[in-house]
Amino acid sequence: MSLLLLLLLFLVLLVIGVPIAVTLALMGVALALLDGNFHPVVLGHVMLQGLDSFSLLAVPFFMLAGGLMEEGGISKRLMEFASVLVGRMKGGLAQVTVVLSVLFAGLSGSAVADTAAVGSLLIPSMKEKGYRHGLAAAMVAAGGALGPIIPPSIAMIVYAVIANVSVEKLFIGGILPGIAFGLLLMAYAHVEAVRYHYPRETAPFELKAFLRVLGSSFPALLLPVVILGGIRFGLFTATESSAVAVVYALFLGKFVYRELNWKRLPAIFAAAARGTSAVMLIIAVASFLSWVLTSRQIPQLLTKQLLALSSNTTVVLILINALVLLLGCFIDAVSIIVLITPVAVPVIHHLGIDPVYFGLLLVLNVCIGALTPPVGTCLFVASEVGKVNLIETAYGAVPIVLIAMSGLLLLILFPECLMFLPNLSH
Repeated sequence: MSLLLLLLLFLVLLVIGVPIAVTLALMGVALALLDGNFHPVVLGHVMLQGLDSFSLLAVPFFMLAGGLMEEGGISKRLMEFASVLVGRMKGGLAQVTVVLSVLFAGLSGSAVADTAAVGSLLIPSMKEKGYRHGLAAAMVAAGGALGPIIPPSIAMIVYAVIANVSVEKLFIGGILPGIAFGLLLMAYAHVEAVRYHYPRETAPFELKAFLRVLGSSFPALLLPVVILGGIRFGLFTATESSAVAVVYALFLGKFVYRELNWKRLPAIFAAAARGTSAVMLIIAVASFLSWVLTSRQIPQLLTKQLLALSSNTTVVLILINALVLLLGCFIDAVSIIVLITPVAVPVIHHLGIDPVYFGLLLVLNVCIGALTPPVGTCLFVASEVGKVNLIETAYGAVPIVLIAMSGLLLLILFPECLMFLPNLSH
């Protein structure tokens, strides 16, 4: 009965627009009060304990790296590279959007930041070229959703901390699905371009022009190589790679591209601090809620209920992912991960499912949530930045969401596709 009341409280708070961090905290406190063992000291202790992880240091560093790249001229070079690479294809601007999103995702790891950066650059241009406004914003939103899939990924770091798995394996495992999702987006963009006769953006391929742009953007393109290569060969951990990304972005912006102004650093640091605070607050309060749920043996109860429905691994995974897809309509990615992981991990351990594999599925799933209203964060950001009606953007994103869901189902049915690279990293 108490769980039903908790669920009702959760739904009511979401409907009236209470911030997710406050909602999670109120749920934890309410459940603890129902048990009659709530004490404020316990709340503070558990919240601090949830943040006491070396891996979480990567969150502020990657957010700071993203800000430095935007201010330091790295974004502009990546735009030029994407344009010369795929601009000559049918629907060139849409293709550039996808490639630029993939490049951004491999640098910052933040879906919202990537969507805002790419959207401000390309949505106005696509609207001028006659692209459907909803399609333009939806392509940018979908490209931004790549952020949590392609390493480095803040969502993967959060899952790794909670589930106690290797961040490095999650990063490596995200490479292939990220690229595959990008290729699917490019294929969809091509179909739309043929259907609506969208133009090519650049002249036929010229080696001289390509080499010139490649030379200019090469230092920026090296960043994901440095990060993943350093992790793969044991030069530094995933957390340490975030600090490397900050130093590298600062060096490029100030001394290579010479567009970073020292006077802008306080504002960049402040923006990174605000983003980090929001993420950390959610993790802290979710840690308390998870502790309360565990003390009431809710994960064990859920395990029994799921296994009563089916003991088939595939069926259980489909059920869990269906729940996550539903939650993705109402809750942001990080909140879903900190809410679902403590409850789902005992289930997957019981069934013998690799927690790295489940983590990759979970991150892919929450990425889809960033494209589904009413709380599709990437949809909101793309609409706001591009001055496009939210309903138009959501309508334009429907085919993309269906494609992504189909891909997720295939990865559930064929797990070896997702675990190929992580298994090689043993």
